[in-house]
Amino acid sequence: MPKINAATIDEHKEQTRSALLAAAARSFVANGLSATSIGVLADEAGIARTTVYEYFPNKEAVLAALIDERLPPIIDQIVDRLPEASSATRLSEILRRSYAMVRSYPVEAKLLFRVSRELPKPQRDQAWSVFDRIRIEMVRLCRDGIASGEFPAMDPQALGTIVADHLVGGIDEMSVRGEEEAEIVAESRIEFLRSGLRVGVAS
Repeated sequence: MPKINAATIDEHKEQTRSALLAAAARSFVANGLSATSIGVLADEAGIARTTVYEYFPNKEAVLAALIDERLPPIIDQIVDRLPEASSATRLSEILRRSYAMVRSYPVEAKLLFRVSRELPKPQRDQAWSVFDRIRIEMVRLCRDGIASGEFPAMDPQALGTIVADHLVGGIDEMSVRGEEEAEIVAESRIEFLRSGLRVGVAS
């Protein structure tokens, strides 16, 4: 059970909250949301059960805080400074970076793509809003590719949704097939995307 030592009340509160979030991340990834109780979180963090409620009203709020605080900087790495290239190449790079993120940040990836699926729909939608920056960039790139004739003529919002779903499907596939096949999944998903985007484009 971890001990918390701090010089001030504010520092103690910050350390307690950090210990609680770290414990929650471990427990949620290992056991899922439904199988993790407030008591388990308290024991894992080394605090009283009543103390948990001083920071969060329930375990769903703990999960939301983990996603809100940990995922945005990772999402930024995926969409920032994309190469100056075709829309298809940029979309492929988003997939490549996303699949690399799953391998580099396995805890955060599981919190968003696996554990948050146990949330009720309104809370699940809120948790997944962190993914909106990727969706928005995908739609923008689809719009550019359609306008330039690089992609077939269709609704860019619909095409962006298809691409985003393809990305998430790859993440799900990676979780099933395991680390040893992660690179194969990533490359096959990227190639399938590039091939699909060319379908229907006049040569």
